[in-house]
Amino acid sequence: MPIKNSSTKAVRSFRLSIECVRQLKDLSSNMGRSEGDVVEVSIDRMYREELRFGNLMISEGQKPEDNYSVGMQ
Repeated sequence: MPIKNSSTKAVRSFRLSIECVRQLKDLSSNMGRSEGDVVEVSIDRMYREELRFGNLMISEGQKPEDNYSVGMQ
């Protein structure tokens, strides 16, 4: 879960689609959390899924692009 020390968090700005903003507002109100917390939880969940299914490498010396290959047709 996100760490609640908001006074020391870095500030970022992103351009989001109208649909994404609507979903963010819905999730925020349903969860009773700030939009920033919803973004943090969402990224954390996606990160964990990528690790779980092997699409993300966290050890040193490995490149994520080595996980994907394109075959000659």
